[in-house]
Amino acid sequence: MSGTVMNLLILESVVTALAIAMLAYRAMLDMKEEDHIILDAAESHLARDQASIRQKVTTISKYIKVVAITWSVLLVVIFGVWLAQGLNLI
Repeated sequence: MSGTVMNLLILESVVTALAIAMLAYRAMLDMKEEDHIILDAAESHLARDQASIRQKVTTISKYIKVVAITWSVLLVVIFGVWLAQGLNLI
């Protein structure tokens, strides 16, 4: 394997590790999210906590989409470079 493909594979590994870490973090946040209605004023702090958790989940989900797109594009580039090298075009 040439240096270009190896560097792209290393980059792909880093992006994959980042995606796994982000998915694990989102799963941890999802475990803390409750699905009940808070009716009492004494429990209003729970509502604020849940709003904070929902905001974090929304934010991390946006970043996961960006990482997924980056991962997909990088995968296509790796395949293209590998194919071009196999056909001796590069």
